[in-house]
Amino acid sequence: MTTTFHFYSGNPSLDLINTEEMKRGKRVDSLSGPEDLALWVQTLISMGAFVQEQFGGSAEKVDEAVLSEVKVLRAKLRELFEQSAEGGTPPPECIGYLELLLRNAPLSYQYKADRLIPIPLGSLQASLLSLIALDALEICTSGKLQGLHRCGNPRCIWLYLDYTGKRKWCSMKLCGNRMKASRFKVKSEGQQEELTSL
Repeated sequence: MTTTFHFYSGNPSLDLINTEEMKRGKRVDSLSGPEDLALWVQTLISMGAFVQEQFGGSAEKVDEAVLSEVKVLRAKLRELFEQSAEGGTPPPECIGYLELLLRNAPLSYQYKADRLIPIPLGSLQASLLSLIALDALEICTSGKLQGLHRCGNPRCIWLYLDYTGKRKWCSMKLCGNRMKASRFKVKSEGQQEELTSL
């Protein structure tokens, strides 16, 4: 089975959280094995969110240990961002954990393709965790938390950034269309009941 990832946020830390989704009332993990995480990282590289040099050329060498640590990070990020989306402040223990990940793979910088690229100094595992932690801390310190929202679909667990105040869904293509179809169905059933009662 081919794993499909959705990248709607433009931030690897939020995209990591959104590798879990609800399907038929059950939480489904798109990162079920190391090969899924390797594909997720390679997709982010192909999109320009990461570059191969950030992983010492070994981004595809993901194993169970790396996957396990990424899932721990994802759980911490979910706690941090869900609390923030509900108007709370980031839990200090989550911020401390992210800072620890940065210390485990401190960053150097490289100028490439007209941008400054952070290059973690550490193993593949430490590098990946450091880059995702950096992204999350940048969201926390840049004012972006004010634009963090939960999807308006009560059956969806995704988070997204929006500063217009107009967006309600993680994706119009996914949840927006589902909710519109659901409202239409309820409305149509109500009209049908009115006709049969005449």
